[in-house]
Amino acid sequence: MATATAFAVTQRLKLEPSPISQTRVSDVFSPVCRCASKAASIEFSLRRADDVRIAVRTGSGEVTVAEGSFAQGDVHVRWDGRDASGELVPDGTYYPFVQLKRAGRTIDLPNPIRVDTIRPSIKFTSLRPRVFRPGAEKLKVTYRVSEHAHALLFVDGRRRVFTASTRLRGRLQWYGKVRGHLIRPGRHKVKLVAEDLAGNRSAPTPWVVVRVRRP
Repeated sequence: MATATAFAVTQRLKLEPSPISQTRVSDVFSPVCRCASKAASIEFSLRRADDVRIAVRTGSGEVTVAEGSFAQGDVHVRWDGRDASGELVPDGTYYPFVQLKRAGRTIDLPNPIRVDTIRPSIKFTSLRPRVFRPGAEKLKVTYRVSEHAHALLFVDGRRRVFTASTRLRGRLQWYGKVRGHLIRPGRHKVKLVAEDLAGNRSAPTPWVVVRVRRP
């Protein structure tokens, strides 16, 4: 009888719509970066109001991210990468879950969260031409990064290019324009910085001097 009852309950839960939907969880973040991704975002839609506990399984147990009465609708909380004692967790993969007390359900969210605090590195592999005429020519840069990361080109200390690509070997181009205007002629210093998927930024490459000619 007990087995039949348990089977019936299991079948009913399978047929019922999930009490949460539209789950969105950060894939990777760095709690030590000075960036928007310094905390992991955990979002979902709650089908009915409930007393909810949102937590993450860590190596030392569990850490509660948020707990309380939540109304029906969207829930948005952030995890700062710390365990229950307030210490930063080691780099690795962690698993968020949701407890619904009224519904008597614990739901493991399908998206694990990866903590990554290691900075990437980046190197120029080529930069040409060293002397160019903006408008008629463009600065072409190829580079290599230690992990999948965006490349940022800085000119005289200001960021001018942020690549969409995160390939280990990439290229970028700069047309010698700032806010739609050609950069002034003369010598200019350029450098590269890498930003990985967690938001960690590399140390910059050494400055390279390029010379801009008059149009």
